[in-house]
Amino acid sequence: MSQGMRHFALIASVMVFAGTLVGRPDGHLQATTAQPIGQNHDPDAAKLITSDIPNFWRVFDNATLTTAAELFQREYIEAGTPGVKGFLANRIVNGRYLAATVAARPRYYAAIRKNSLALDRSPEIKESIRAGFRRLKALYSEAVFPDVYFLIGRMNSAGTTSPDALLIGVEMNGRDESTPIDELTNWERAVTGRIADLPHIVAHELVHIQQPNAESTLLAFSLREGGADFIAELTSGAHTNRAQHAHGNAHEHELWEEFRNAMHGSDLTRWLFQGDRSTDRPADLGYYIGYKVCEAFYRRATNKSEAVRRIIRITDADGFLRESEYAGGAQ
Repeated sequence: MSQGMRHFALIASVMVFAGTLVGRPDGHLQATTAQPIGQNHDPDAAKLITSDIPNFWRVFDNATLTTAAELFQREYIEAGTPGVKGFLANRIVNGRYLAATVAARPRYYAAIRKNSLALDRSPEIKESIRAGFRRLKALYSEAVFPDVYFLIGRMNSAGTTSPDALLIGVEMNGRDESTPIDELTNWERAVTGRIADLPHIVAHELVHIQQPNAESTLLAFSLREGGADFIAELTSGAHTNRAQHAHGNAHEHELWEEFRNAMHGSDLTRWLFQGDRSTDRPADLGYYIGYKVCEAFYRRATNKSEAVRRIIRITDADGFLRESEYAGGAQ
């Protein structure tokens, strides 16, 4: 057992309760909607920044029972990039919260170290991300390309946007076949992915940068998220909501009937950003419905480039749905 593992095994015995006091994360949190400052239209000019990752592991190795919260605050957060600071609100929060989360999952965090550091040691992942940027540029000439910060957070967000960057939680996509998952919640086991999935996460968040502010209905938010998944699949080759699609494809008609009755309201609780609150079916099935509507729209379009632009720039959710002629798998 490494020094860092021994330290966090000790911390876990007294800090797991502290983690419950400061509050459990809600899971996939809604991404912010912000156009980047100093818009860059060159997919090869965006920086892929990983320097926060080794900072995290230095703290992990040196933390003790009494210093973990302070070290994470001072040597990871305060010493970190603008990206890690942008990942604080509703996500990392502060050093104490992060220390408590790591303390409850010491073996999981230790096991993802090698994969998280592979971002710099193996160029294939960064090359795949860059290739996805170029494909988006080819499909959507107006696309902007912010810098991307890769961070290690609190198991509650695979990615989001800030006013001038994409922020990616690598701990949510750092597993491999040997990673222990017994410390994770059922939701964490379902949504944590592999390091090879990072290009798809980045591609999804990159679409959010391009999108206008959504209307406040369930339909509008679902089209926003499902549209990001659909365009990410076109540019990166896949999306990451596999459990949602497996369930959705088996229950498409009944899901659509349920969704249709709720889609003009603003209650998202059964469809989006659920975290581990969904117990009877996969969380966040609004992603699936939004994807299927966008897929139907794209298939009907004769001008595919214009269809991509329309999917990215949805401002009239009801009008877009009508044009798609989506009917819950019955079309």
